[in-house]
Amino acid sequence: MSSRYAQTPSQQQRPANSDSGYGGSVEDGDREFSVSVLPGQSSDPERRQWASHVHQLYFNQNRVALGRWISRTVETLKNFQTANSKWPATYPAVQRAEALSEEAETSEQPRLVTPQIAQEFNVLKLDLKLGALSPSELVHSLEKSSIASLLDGKIGQSVKHLMLLRDRIEDTSSKVLVTGDLNAGKSTFCNALLRKKVLPEDQQPCTSIFCEVLDARENSSVEEVHAIPINGALYNRHDSSTYHVYSLDQLEEIVVENDVYCQVKIYVEDVRAIDESLLRNGVVDIAIIDAPGLNLDSIKTTAVFARQEEIDVVVFVVSAENHFTLSAKEFIQAAANEKAYIFIVVNRFDNIRDKARCQRLILEQVAQLSPRTHQDAKELVHFVSSNAVIEGKDGAKLKEFDELEQSLRRFVLEKRARSKLAPAKHYLLNVLGDLETLAEVNINVTSAELEKVRDELSTITPEFQKSVQARTAVSDNVEVTIDETCDNVYGFSRKNISATIAHIDDKAIVEYDGVLSAFAYAEKTKEAMLQKIQKSVTICEEYARNQTVGGINSMKALGIMHLGDEYVEKAFRKELMFSRKRHQLSKTIQTEINIFDFFDFDKQEKVAGMSMGLTVATMAGGQLFGVSSWIDGLWKATSMLGPRTTRKLIVPALLVAGAAGAWFLIADIPNAVPRKLAKKIRKELEAMDYIHANSERIMKECRKVLGFPAEELRGAFQRSIEKQGRTVEEKKKLEKESEVAVKYFGNLLREAREHKGGVMKLDLEGPPSGTTA
Repeated sequence: MSSRYAQTPSQQQRPANSDSGYGGSVEDGDREFSVSVLPGQSSDPERRQWASHVHQLYFNQNRVALGRWISRTVETLKNFQTANSKWPATYPAVQRAEALSEEAETSEQPRLVTPQIAQEFNVLKLDLKLGALSPSELVHSLEKSSIASLLDGKIGQSVKHLMLLRDRIEDTSSKVLVTGDLNAGKSTFCNALLRKKVLPEDQQPCTSIFCEVLDARENSSVEEVHAIPINGALYNRHDSSTYHVYSLDQLEEIVVENDVYCQVKIYVEDVRAIDESLLRNGVVDIAIIDAPGLNLDSIKTTAVFARQEEIDVVVFVVSAENHFTLSAKEFIQAAANEKAYIFIVVNRFDNIRDKARCQRLILEQVAQLSPRTHQDAKELVHFVSSNAVIEGKDGAKLKEFDELEQSLRRFVLEKRARSKLAPAKHYLLNVLGDLETLAEVNINVTSAELEKVRDELSTITPEFQKSVQARTAVSDNVEVTIDETCDNVYGFSRKNISATIAHIDDKAIVEYDGVLSAFAYAEKTKEAMLQKIQKSVTICEEYARNQTVGGINSMKALGIMHLGDEYVEKAFRKELMFSRKRHQLSKTIQTEINIFDFFDFDKQEKVAGMSMGLTVATMAGGQLFGVSSWIDGLWKATSMLGPRTTRKLIVPALLVAGAAGAWFLIADIPNAVPRKLAKKIRKELEAMDYIHANSERIMKECRKVLGFPAEELRGAFQRSIEKQGRTVEEKKKLEKESEVAVKYFGNLLREAREHKGGVMKLDLEGPPSGTTA
């Protein structure tokens, strides 16, 4: 069928918001094309025909231009979808009046807050419902990744819808969807348009599937019903396996409470003249689709919402008795994202007593739901009674319906630029407007994020470098502390143990009970000496404990000073040091006591003692005989007594001298035993290298214990530096991502504005921009 159609003279161009271009045949100053009259074209019919050709040329050119902008927008959306998966876009909240007043009262705001916009999104709106939370509040209670996922789904839906829009404007036919609430009279209205009862009517809901009414000439002028099974093959009129054929009389049993078919194609004959019939109009192929009621069930309601994506014109039938229900409002608001104009039929108006009040309330609701429809309410909002048309009894009501039909005809046929192209343009502008808003918001957010991360990097990078340097310095300090502490402990231990061993026999440390207990005395003396040495070692160990505590406290101070709360201080119990008694001399010293340990013949004092014994005996004799020395006494005695007597006395003298020496040795046992045992112990300890071994053992224990907090401190520094390093790397990565995001959203804003400007320049009822008529 030809796509040409008769066109009334066009009117002068005015802004779209103030004039819809309806009523082209009425001389009311509306828009009119400036068409030059060619030679020989002076009659009105020729002029109208020429205007029709020019208008069709404009329509085709605008259709092609609009298709190009759709393709560019689809590409932009797909790129945005990819970018959103890498850098989740910030979704702004709607700025309310109370929020504005609160913002005015508070001067201090967080550096990075969720940005707000002045109005809701149109197409990319994340509309969720849960409890008392508003959609905006609910969206912003989610994580950013969840919001990005929801936004990704919205972008995908928009891309799909734009593709359908492109197919729709390429299609030369037009589809009219008749929808509304249950029992609003949709089927009755469709029958009124056809001027005969085709679709079943009842006081109860009777249409449960989509019924598409087509001109019978598309089916070889045969009136019949093609029922398409659920989950069946795609409908093809030339393939009878894709549908079941029924007569028009069987239509009611198919569409009422049906669970077999998803849709029916109804081919009917309209014998009226082409200037009266909408279905057979002589201009374009028209399909009238009667939809199930919106409140029938949730699945079918969702199907109606989805079906409007492939529809050129929406005729919404509302009951004058019930006005707009919640589902009706939701549908019109969803359709308004694409269709600026919706044809509204207020049915059963004859049942209303206060008609003026009903009209006022309906128009007030229309103004809120679809402002542009309200602007052209005379053409788009009609109050009728469809039953009267079928019955044909009331001439006034028939006239009202005829006016409705002519308005619908003008909208579908004569104003195809608005019914066919305007929805695509309107939807494009909404999508691009949402993209522009998102781009502007995210430019601000990413710029602020970039500035923030750069400020953070300027702070944490020097801190990180300082921590690296501090780790080296602290590690050196720890080593110095350990070395100094260990050297101090070793020096003290060596000095103290050496002094103790050197003077273990200085004082009588065991009481001597006489010669009969000499061996017991020697054993006790040996044990006392070993205990004295052990005590000195114990003193050195205690000194080492205290020094170790000091070293650990020094390390803790370094940790707290450089790491603060990141440094975890561990408890240290110094009494656990030296728990293994490795210095017990009773198990290591093998000194045996013998008879020679009781007499010290190695010292000159001992000989002098024996001489002293002889001297004592001689002095006694000298006093008796008046001599001063035993030599002199012996000489004098020999002279006085003579040799013979002297020989007799020498043996007793020697016995006396020996007895005196023996007495001296026995008397020297308390002094000889300590000296002899001390000498033997020193010699054995020297052979064992006892002083160095114990000093080194104490020092090693000290170094070992100090090594634990030293490693903990180094580990804490390493963890802190690694953490800071990761933070620095993450911030640098975020900086690069922010730079890319700022650049991307800048390009997105430029593209959105460029596309939006190009679409806005399209005058759908006039020549494309840059052309003249």
